Amino acid sequence: MVGGVGSGIYYLDNDQFYYYVRTFQRSGKAIATGAIIAFDYKWTLMQASEEDKEAAKSACHKRSAERVLHTLQSQGGIYIKWGQHLSSMIFVLPEEWTSTLSVLQDRCERVTSPEEIRQLFQIDMGQDLDDIFSYFDYEPIGVASLAQVHRAQLANSDEWVAVKIQHPKLDEFCRIDINTVSWIFDTIQSIFPDFGFYWVAEDMRESLPQELNFSFEAENARKVTHQFAEESTALVVPKIIWANRRVICMEYIHGTRIDDLDYMKKHNIDPSAVSTELISIFSRMMFLYGFVHCDPHPGNVMIRANKNNKSGRNFDIVLLDHGVYRTLSNDLRVNYAHLWTSLIEGDEDGIQRYCALVGGSDHRLFASMLTGREWHTIHSASLSSSRTASEKDRVANKPTMHFFRRIADILSSLPRVMLLLLKTGDLLRNVDELLRNASKPEQYRTYAIMGQFCAKAVWVETKQRITEKAATAGFSWQLVKHFAVAWWNYHRLEYSLWAYNVHFSLRQKLFI
Repeated sequence: MVGGVGSGIYYLDNDQFYYYVRTFQRSGKAIATGAIIAFDYKWTLMQASEEDKEAAKSACHKRSAERVLHTLQSQGGIYIKWGQHLSSMIFVLPEEWTSTLSVLQDRCERVTSPEEIRQLFQIDMGQDLDDIFSYFDYEPIGVASLAQVHRAQLANSDEWVAVKIQHPKLDEFCRIDINTVSWIFDTIQSIFPDFGFYWVAEDMRESLPQELNFSFEAENARKVTHQFAEESTALVVPKIIWANRRVICMEYIHGTRIDDLDYMKKHNIDPSAVSTELISIFSRMMFLYGFVHCDPHPGNVMIRANKNNKSGRNFDIVLLDHGVYRTLSNDLRVNYAHLWTSLIEGDEDGIQRYCALVGGSDHRLFASMLTGREWHTIHSASLSSSRTASEKDRVANKPTMHFFRRIADILSSLPRVMLLLLKTGDLLRNVDELLRNASKPEQYRTYAIMGQFCAKAVWVETKQRITEKAATAGFSWQLVKHFAVAWWNYHRLEYSLWAYNVHFSLRQKLFI
């Protein structure tokens, strides 16, 4: 009997026991961190006086963010990815959190060894790596929290390719880690109903399984390539050659990050033109197609010099990492276009109406969250004015707990897809401002570009609805009137934005 128990323990020591111990350690550390933070917030709010509450809250934000940072760095894997996601939510989370966690944006995982890579290919592909590639560079050209990318040459065609490989260690604990973080947020929310950020865990539960299956990424890349096939844009999506859950092989494209201003200067590429093209591409995604790449940070968008681009530009915009896409329903896509049209025109009634239709509340604050501008700028239809440093600071760092609660209320009621659109908008705005500030001084052209695609989306949807009504009920004066009003609204906005863009282009050419 003793011998049987002993041999069972020996077996667990070599296999399952190690796994269970490591699982307990990882989950226990994450749960302990969550518990400490939850009670720190509760104790801080209970003990602080009204005069000291904001300062005490800020200090608690900082302590909590540092505790989370330490835990994420020690855990690695999807915890790093989760931390990167949080650090990008500049308008959503307190500044103490985003600034503390921002160091994770440059965090790279331990590089997967050649032995681990060969083993992964044998397990996932059923082939030796040397049978697939005539050359494989084991030194990765990029390393991220979930995967790393290598340059290789196919054995059957001599084509140079980029091979993205998921870190093998992720498989060991990813499901446990996702469930642990979700449980922590659910528990905090149940104990402290005013917490308001349980949606972070819901978003992670939805996004990470897709990011961890490269077959989804391959499907997304093929779909967006098909959607833009007939468009005259600078967009380039690397061709997918094959993919499975943990390995994806794609066309190798040489380029540099979209924020590499020295490269643009060397190749006579206008950063402002790059920004214009980037905003046009994503406006088509959001307002015309309703299929949106939701992680356009500078590491996922490359620039490549190309004098023969079909758009007439002298560059390509290469979009990478197609793991996080969201599909907008037709109603949400059109209502979102209506909302942006109202924002551009400073129409408060329209903003309030369409804010509610996309799932938002507190329309003035929500408008600021979408645009990164203060309400008086939005209401005066001045989105095309440049953001001053003081406005950026005021918008990014709402100073009171009052705003924090209002933001939490808005986010907790939004559909998950809208949360990712908020994040996408923040990322695009940061890249856009960087590129435009590197060009000649100019007004903020971004919203004029977006507005043209919003107007087109609304006009196309309105025409379709009127046509359907006419087909079933026949033409009426009411339908004719509705069509005329819609036609006028579309062309009025389109021509005013066209005139603005022409004026802007002339100013650039004349260096005024």
